[in-house]
Amino acid sequence: MTGFELREEIDHGGRKYFLQTSLLPQRGIVQSSFFRNGVLFDTAHVSVDGKAPAEDLRRAAKEAHLDNKRRFLIVLGVSERVRAADDPKPHVRIAQALARRHLCEEAVREARKAVDKGNKDSLPYFIIGSCSFESGDFDEAMKAVQAGLAINPEYPDLHNLLGAVHLKQRRCRQAIECFNRAIGLNLYYGEPYFNLARAFLLNTIVKEDYELSRDIETAFIGNLDRASQLDPYLVAERVDEAKRLFREGDYARAYETLESAKGRPERGGIDDIVLDLYMMLLYDGEDLREEDIEAYLDRVREIVDQNPTFADGHNSLGILYTAKCKIFMDRANKAFRKALEINSNYQKAQKNLRLSENDRQGIFILLKALLD
Repeated sequence: MTGFELREEIDHGGRKYFLQTSLLPQRGIVQSSFFRNGVLFDTAHVSVDGKAPAEDLRRAAKEAHLDNKRRFLIVLGVSERVRAADDPKPHVRIAQALARRHLCEEAVREARKAVDKGNKDSLPYFIIGSCSFESGDFDEAMKAVQAGLAINPEYPDLHNLLGAVHLKQRRCRQAIECFNRAIGLNLYYGEPYFNLARAFLLNTIVKEDYELSRDIETAFIGNLDRASQLDPYLVAERVDEAKRLFREGDYARAYETLESAKGRPERGGIDDIVLDLYMMLLYDGEDLREEDIEAYLDRVREIVDQNPTFADGHNSLGILYTAKCKIFMDRANKAFRKALEINSNYQKAQKNLRLSENDRQGIFILLKALLD
């Protein structure tokens, strides 16, 4: 069948967002994308069988559209649910969820709320720095990174981000020092190797430091190869094109090519699943949907099957099984209440309701603690 599209404008808090969901049967996906002021900022994909009946494919597109809208509104609306609380942690997690959807202004606002409520670690500053960098406000990104490093000077992501700010401002030597520091703190962190290749190449172009240009081929190709091994979000074709241009001596075009070689990670990984679940719990913990938990379990089981030694995967399975327990405890509670609606003097149901209330509250606290 041919393509099929759904379009909808969403007004939330005076801000307007546009959601467009497209069925692309030839690619076997439903693509659901959010825009603001005409600019794309977030895309989610759902796999479909492109040869399925047209009615089934349209239904899948509508479900994907509504589900993406629902999750988006949860992320936007959950801040109101925790506004009066003193705990800074929910604001950090909300900021992470907003940043993953590239809602930079909203993410920075939540991160600052966490700081105002007494958050003690450097994560909010990393979120503020990353979002400021993405928005092109490099001075604000620098301030946030420096504030974060003052709290935790051994946070490799902050050193990598600081290097990226220096690189944007063509301070190649300082950028290289930062990327090397990030690698020193985490040898298996792919992005700093990629950034090192870019920094050495830019230094050769702008001629900032002659010594750094010695043996540029080893520095450029070696770091780029290491990045390709470790960073799953690099576009291999763009990396290969950059290498070809470099070997031809066209450094400027090689650098431009690398600027577009870093792809945005697809949402749907382990971190996104845990964040989604946390948002749902904060937004409406009384009504976790079993179909959501089952879909997450299927995805995480698939990830663990592909990598049986992935500790985060097994940890996430434990969290999801706990969420499923909460759903069953909620159902048990409703069943005991129903029994009492039918017979208000049913003493066994009264006792069971009291007991289940304690465990139900306990499992809610446990699940939130596991997700914090």
